Amino acid sequence: MKFNLQHSKLAYAITLVVVGFTATQAYSLPKLNLRNITYNDGGQVKFVPPPPPPDIGIPGDRVGAGRRGCAYAENSKMLDRNKSLTALVPVSKQAAGNAVVWGLTATERPTFLFYVPYVVKQASSAKFVLRTADNKLVYQTPVSLPQTASVVSLRLPPTASLEIGKQYHWYFNVYCAEKKPPVSVVHGWVQHKALAPDVQRQLATATPNQQVAIYLNNGIWYDAVTTAANLRVTEPRSSAITQQWASVLRFIGLDAIVTEPILQESGIKG
Repeated sequence: MKFNLQHSKLAYAITLVVVGFTATQAYSLPKLNLRNITYNDGGQVKFVPPPPPPDIGIPGDRVGAGRRGCAYAENSKMLDRNKSLTALVPVSKQAAGNAVVWGLTATERPTFLFYVPYVVKQASSAKFVLRTADNKLVYQTPVSLPQTASVVSLRLPPTASLEIGKQYHWYFNVYCAEKKPPVSVVHGWVQHKALAPDVQRQLATATPNQQVAIYLNNGIWYDAVTTAANLRVTEPRSSAITQQWASVLRFIGLDAIVTEPILQESGIKG
């Protein structure tokens, strides 16, 4: 995969039950005609965010602070009201109706995507932090800000592998000045979920375009959006890939980010 894209001290105990599925249970692949994948309103591919665990205590923030302290990149095409640091993650509903920034991954080292309107000349620094559900530090790294407003990515290194069934709380912080609190923060959750063997076999023989559809139909967000973004970078002139990328983001209401550029290389420093 080409993408190599803390402030809370509260600790919460997270159960491994997600509305009827235990941590050891796997998702089964719904029927999908891989020869005729469509993403329009009447098409086959759908994404319905699975409900997150009922006891996640911190819901998260998908969108960071507005115009406060840091200037924004001039090339941003987003509407003024949406010109904010944004995590490309669903806002899922718990059984009780509470909204949580949360999603599933089928890999132990997922990639995280963020729209960053701050650029290297207009902000001081950025940092990505990953913690366990009980607030233990798993991984943190400084992140290079882009030269232009862009979607940036960060893939976890081998030293920060996620365990199946466990919840992890991530943060992406932007700082406008050294030794100051972050001016903008987005944070949310990720859970590593096992896929059934038949799904794994389907993925192994599917094209990247088909893999996006398989992930979406199984509710596996992080892998779907990462694969779609990678295709968007490697095939920028493909109208089908462009439409797929747009459809993927529209599933979670992030239409405003569709036309923003995507960085091919990771924002990790060093």
